Amino acid sequence: MISSCRSKVVSGEDQMPIASVKVEPLIKGNIENELSFNGTTVYLRKNLVVSPISGYVTRVNVKFGDEVRKNEVLLEVQTRERKALESTNDSAGNFGIIKVFATSEGFINDLAVNEPGAFVSEGGTLCNIVDINDLTVRVNVPYEYNSILNRGQRVRIYLTDKSNISGSVIRILPVVDESNQTQTVLIKPETNRQLPENLNVLIKFPYEMHRQVFLVSKSSLMANETQSEFWIMRVDPDNRAVKIPVIRGIENDSIIEIISPGLNTNDMIISEGAYGLPDSTEITIVK
Repeated sequence: MISSCRSKVVSGEDQMPIASVKVEPLIKGNIENELSFNGTTVYLRKNLVVSPISGYVTRVNVKFGDEVRKNEVLLEVQTRERKALESTNDSAGNFGIIKVFATSEGFINDLAVNEPGAFVSEGGTLCNIVDINDLTVRVNVPYEYNSILNRGQRVRIYLTDKSNISGSVIRILPVVDESNQTQTVLIKPETNRQLPENLNVLIKFPYEMHRQVFLVSKSSLMANETQSEFWIMRVDPDNRAVKIPVIRGIENDSIIEIISPGLNTNDMIISEGAYGLPDSTEITIVK
């Protein structure tokens, strides 16, 4: 009989195995609510260089993609009169030679004349200089979010290489796209990196912050099938998992705000292994 009773006790313990879980302390901190929109890098200032006279290009000092300084000589153009004098082998010194200077620093992103000998008309395009110090990010924001946009507002810019940089709103254009009802917002990146034009980026606009609230990792939060009830599993002094109902607050990619009257800073919360765990289950903590 004694042997039979002991057998039943062992069988009961087998039905309630000790769960292995990972835990983390409940912390207090700040969390922001953010809106995300896609944007594109663009150089706003592009300086068109044109020929001051009609004539023949005699020298090209730059190539496509070259960086240039302001007032650097880009090309030389000779007048038709000078061309005529050359045909008679008459020396005319520098008469009729016009130097074309860079109007700003930047890089050549369009070069209409690649080699000497081409004829250009007065006002004809010679090249285009992009100001490398005038890179911005253009974002089209639905007008319904206009109330959260402010000049000087700080934002975060996420690049396709997984890095991110800070930036600020420098201009909100007073025009709305008729079909999409979006408003163009210009953002100045705060970086020394020379980003290429037409790069797709993700912009995150913070618009709400909760300070000194309880925060847990997203994996710690449990929910029912309809996402109408939420809870976490707290570890009590007897190493048991206790179900604590909570209200979900702001969340981001990794952490989430929770609200509950029964929590204290540094309570140990189950971060892995809580899924499907019954209330008051005995646990063992693993690293």
